[in-house]
Amino acid sequence: MLFGDEPPAKIAFGTTAVNRPTFPTDIAHDCFGNGQTPLRGVPNVGPGSYNNEEKTTFRYVLDQQPMSRRGYTFNARTEMRKTFEVKNNNPSPDTYQMDLTRIPEKKRAFKPFNEISERFKARARSADVPGPGSYECDVKQNRQIHMLHSFGGRAKLIPAIKTKCMALNTDKCAVCQQAAIGDYYQYRNEVLCSKCFNFNWQWQEKYKRTYLQAFQKVRDCSSIHDHAGTSAKIQLSDDKLTTKLQRKEAYLSLYWA
Repeated sequence: MLFGDEPPAKIAFGTTAVNRPTFPTDIAHDCFGNGQTPLRGVPNVGPGSYNNEEKTTFRYVLDQQPMSRRGYTFNARTEMRKTFEVKNNNPSPDTYQMDLTRIPEKKRAFKPFNEISERFKARARSADVPGPGSYECDVKQNRQIHMLHSFGGRAKLIPAIKTKCMALNTDKCAVCQQAAIGDYYQYRNEVLCSKCFNFNWQWQEKYKRTYLQAFQKVRDCSSIHDHAGTSAKIQLSDDKLTTKLQRKEAYLSLYWA
C-alpha cells in the first residue's frame, strides 16, 4: 500500500462498513426467516415507557386512591376512603322460590288419619298389561349370525339369501311353471317360487316339510350386475352397500323366515 492511499473498506462478511441486520426488525436470509415474520411496531420501547397512570389493572383508579397527609402511606392514610353506592335493585330471596299461592289447598279428610282412602292402587286391566302366560318362554336366546371361520383367516359372512350370478334367469317354478321373480327357493335343480313354497309348507300338498327344509332361498344378480346377455358383468351397486344389505338380511333372518 502506497503512502497517502486510503485503506480498503472492510465490507467482507458484514463487518464494520455494513449494518448487521437483527431478527426482530429485519428478516433473516434463511429458512427460519422465511417461516417467521419480523416483529411489527416500535421495537425500542422498554417496560418503563408505558403509561401506567392511564391504563392499570389496579382495583382503584389512581386519582381516587386514599392518600396520606403525614408523608407516608400504608396504615396512615388520613383521607376518606371512597364508599360504594348501595344497590337496591337486587331480587329478594322470595323471587327464587316457588309461588305457593297458586297451589290449591288440600281438602280435609272426613275421617281421621284418612281412613276412607284406598290402601292399594286399582289393578291394571288384562288388556293393558299382558299376563304371565302371554310371553313365549321357549324362544331361542342369544341368536348369532352364521359366519364361516378359518384358521388364521378372517371370518366370512354366510348370506341368508344366496345370489346366483347368471346372464339370463331361466329358472321356472316346478309347480306353477312360471318364471321365478324376486326371491325364490331352490334345492339342487328343483325350483319353487315363494308363493308355491309357502303354500306347500302350510298344506303339504306336494312336498313334505322335511323335504322343504332342504331348500335354500336364492335370487338372481339383476340388482347387482348387468350382463346384457353376455358373460361379462357391469357393476351396478357399490360393494359396501351390498355387504351392508347382506348383514341386515342375515340378522333379520334370525327372527323372521
